[in-house]
Order: sequence, then structure tokens, then C-alpha cells
Amino acid sequence: MTEARREASASPVLRELVRRAGHEIRNALSGVAVNLEVVRSRSGREGAGDIVSFADRARLQLSAATVLTNGLLALVNATLCDPPQGKAKADAKAGDSVELLLNRDASAFMSDIDLLARAIGFSVEQRGANVILKVLPEGQSHSKD
Repeated sequence: MTEARREASASPVLRELVRRAGHEIRNALSGVAVNLEVVRSRSGREGAGDIVSFADRARLQLSAATVLTNGLLALVNATLCDPPQGKAKADAKAGDSVELLLNRDASAFMSDIDLLARAIGFSVEQRGANVILKVLPEGQSHSKD
């Protein structure tokens, strides 16, 4: 890996995180819309007892969209105050990845950022006042608990 590639700009990393989060938020909201349309279309019919499951799914998908949105807003808030630093790394096991170091204490946002991380495929770790985000290329994933 060249030295120029080692020192990656934070902007492309943030752009990728926002793109992935946006995709997942749109998926969740599309699920809400589909399930609510099923509820709407079936609610006027006789024997529409199965609409409860669709309403429950819509509620769960709306909850997922809310979690993703809160995480995305927390990440943006943490990065706007003090521009983060990015560093590209090569790992023989995991392939190329990019680590993004948030330069401010993001402990107030950690739970929201962690939930977002789990949903869109990056890891988050807090070291002192620093938050380190590790982003793998699309299609690769971190091991999940």
C-alpha cells in the first residue's frame, strides 16, 4: 500500500457511512409503507384479522428506521464539531479497511453510533475520549456477537 493511500481523507469514509445508513433507512421506511398499505387495503374487508401482523411489522420497521436515523445524526454531530482523521489500513485477514478517528468525546453518542454500526457494517470502539470507526469494504463484515 502506498503512503498516499495510508493517509486517507475522512470525507470519503463519512460519505460511505452516510450512503450505507441512508440505504438501510430507506429500506426500513419502505417496509413501513408496504405494511401500512396492506393494513389500509385489508382493514375494510370482512375477516381482516390478519392485519395485526402487518401493523406490528410496520411498527418494528419504523423503530429500526428511528434507531438508524438517531445513529446517523449522532455520527454527523460527532464529526461536524471537529473534523475526524482517517487512516487506511491493510489487514491480511480482513482486507483493506479504513479507520476513522473522531477527535472529540463522543461518549454521549456512543450507544446510537454503536447501533448504527451494527446495522450497516462497521465497528466502533472508544479509546479514552477518541472514537474509532473501522469501515470494511462493502460485502465484508465484522464478526458480530
